[in-house]
Amino acid sequence: MVSPTTFRRAAIASLVMSVLIVVTGAAVRLTGSGLGCPDWPSCYRHRLTAQLSYHPAIEFGNRLVTVVFTIVVVATLLAAIRRVPFRRDLVWLSGGLVGGVLAQAVLGGIVVYTKLNPYLVMTHLLLSMVVIVVAVVLLRRCTRDYRAGAGTDLVPRPIRLLARAVVGLTFVVVAAGTATTGAGPHAGGSQGQLVAKRLPVSLRDMAELHSSLALLLVGAVIGLAVALHTLAVPEQVRRAARVLTALLVAQGVIGYTQYFSHLPALLVEVHVIGATALVVGVTQLLLALTHHPAEQPSETRDPSAPTAGPDGDGAARGTDGDPGDRAVATASVGPDAPTSPGSVPAHQPRSGRAPVPG
Repeated sequence: MVSPTTFRRAAIASLVMSVLIVVTGAAVRLTGSGLGCPDWPSCYRHRLTAQLSYHPAIEFGNRLVTVVFTIVVVATLLAAIRRVPFRRDLVWLSGGLVGGVLAQAVLGGIVVYTKLNPYLVMTHLLLSMVVIVVAVVLLRRCTRDYRAGAGTDLVPRPIRLLARAVVGLTFVVVAAGTATTGAGPHAGGSQGQLVAKRLPVSLRDMAELHSSLALLLVGAVIGLAVALHTLAVPEQVRRAARVLTALLVAQGVIGYTQYFSHLPALLVEVHVIGATALVVGVTQLLLALTHHPAEQPSETRDPSAPTAGPDGDGAARGTDGDPGDRAVATASVGPDAPTSPGSVPAHQPRSGRAPVPG
């Protein structure tokens, strides 16, 4: 049997590995090592491991990370099946991680055999971002009560719709950023290898499109943050909006700097890491708009009982009894906050009216 604490550690490991695979994958592309191992699943013809040279070692290192990632997510799935109390939603999410990693591996092989087709390379990164989102949701849900009716909305419906639009726009911006890289000098190949194809669009045009979409995203996030600061919501919700805004500003600074400095590989890698942090941050913000109480250790659950599906609700913290959770019930969130202990602030504008307990 697996305890909730042990399962949470497995979920943390899955999230860490999902981020690491993006970082190492970007390193493969930015060092021109995409064809360091020209075959798949072997590295070179019938040779499984890479030879001791620069590009093959980097590409093979990324493949080793994929192997470790696969082991971690399979272990997480097995832990979800044996977890007490049993949670069907956690099994589905863990299974989604396994499916995502296997799809990544197969797609990675196709990328190699198509000699780094730029459209497949873009798809490979976007799939990695989807896996990160699933890992974040899994970590959040594994410590919270997600049975039907357990959640409490902290914001009105228009704010939730705006937050979902921000999530969608974030993925559009990330896709445009990936296309910008594909149109630039870092297409994944290097001298001595078959030169990787680039997208049939000018780097300047793609960079301008990416920049315009990013500015639109910044405006939407700032508007969302301002709206949240006018409502009687827990401080952790506002903090998630502020963190996301700060990440976007930092990404903008890095993006413009790398463009005007002619895309140095190290700075592009930092920008990719920032994009990964941005995906985590926007997922956390969406999850923070709904409160779910912590799962009680003594809680028993019928395996056949229905549970809420992986809809992405709840705060994205994943820490048992963390201060942010207690803040939902007891922290002061302004002059309109409810004063009764244990109540959840309902969404209300800062007017003279008292909010309705959640």
